[in-house]
Amino acid sequence: MENTKRHLELSSKFMEMGQALLKEGNEKQDYVITQSGTFLILISGIMFSDEDVFMFGELCSMFSSKKILDNMAQTDNPLSKFIKKVDENNSYGDFIKRINDLRKGLGDIPEDIQ
Repeated sequence: MENTKRHLELSSKFMEMGQALLKEGNEKQDYVITQSGTFLILISGIMFSDEDVFMFGELCSMFSSKKILDNMAQTDNPLSKFIKKVDENNSYGDFIKRINDLRKGLGDIPEDIQ
């Protein structure tokens, strides 16, 4: 019961913040602010379903991972080169071994990924 009460309080706060951001975004014609408000309203609506909160968290994690990989690809990161060079026939164990080898000599990049 205590959790439900807190979820209601948070849901109400997220809804209020979301509505305020929607109003501000529309007045300033700023899509980013408007969408931020929409996100908070979404969170307000899923506060009562553990499954929905979990799924939303998983989606956010996947998006974060994609952003990290995109950034690595743009910065010519050695790990990015390594990931791109992995052969489809390599096993998961091979992949882990190569990552561990790369970690051991953090400045020593294997020739096949340079």
